[in-house]
Amino acid sequence: MSLFVTGTDTGVGKTHTVAELLRLRRAEGRRCAGMKPICCGDRRDAELLLGAGSEGLTIEEINPVWLKTPAAPFTAAQAEGFQFQVEVILRAFTALQGRVEEVFVEGVGGWLVPITADFYVSDLAAALGLPVLVVARNKLGCINHTLLTLENIRQRGLECLGVVLNEPEGSSDLATRTNGDVLGKLCRVPILTGLSKGMSAFPAGWGPVFGIT
Repeated sequence: MSLFVTGTDTGVGKTHTVAELLRLRRAEGRRCAGMKPICCGDRRDAELLLGAGSEGLTIEEINPVWLKTPAAPFTAAQAEGFQFQVEVILRAFTALQGRVEEVFVEGVGGWLVPITADFYVSDLAAALGLPVLVVARNKLGCINHTLLTLENIRQRGLECLGVVLNEPEGSSDLATRTNGDVLGKLCRVPILTGLSKGMSAFPAGWGPVFGIT
């Protein structure tokens, strides 16, 4: 199953989630790739996905657009005089699909980050036609950000597979302890715990989301 992985914000653990998902799927014998269509700043996210995915791919294949400015794609493109051509990303995705069984596409920043003045990360997910996995950091404010993201996904007629809650280190406040339960009561999608490095099997609740019994 190919999918689009988005976040409620930047720095919520999208790359970590995709990398661990790639390792788990490869351990099951699946040939898969992580795709980071747009990198702004360094290329570290794409490098991590390249290392976690199946062999034989290049970083240019999984990251067709690299802007050196560490800002939203729209801002970075303006700073560098770059003109986005969505067809470049769509062609790269189609080419990857021809080489592996599953492609996990990681968005840039959050769901409504602008790529151009009238084309957002959410539009890219729709253009790719993939189901969406939402990643959120389990902290105060997570409920609001998550519900807003899910509402917009539904408004666009896209399927959301679930919400991944990544635990911040050293946090044990009331919000962190209860966000999962509260979201479970408010959302119509599975609330999944974050993936831990070195995990050799899907944690409870993950398998059914990806058709694994």
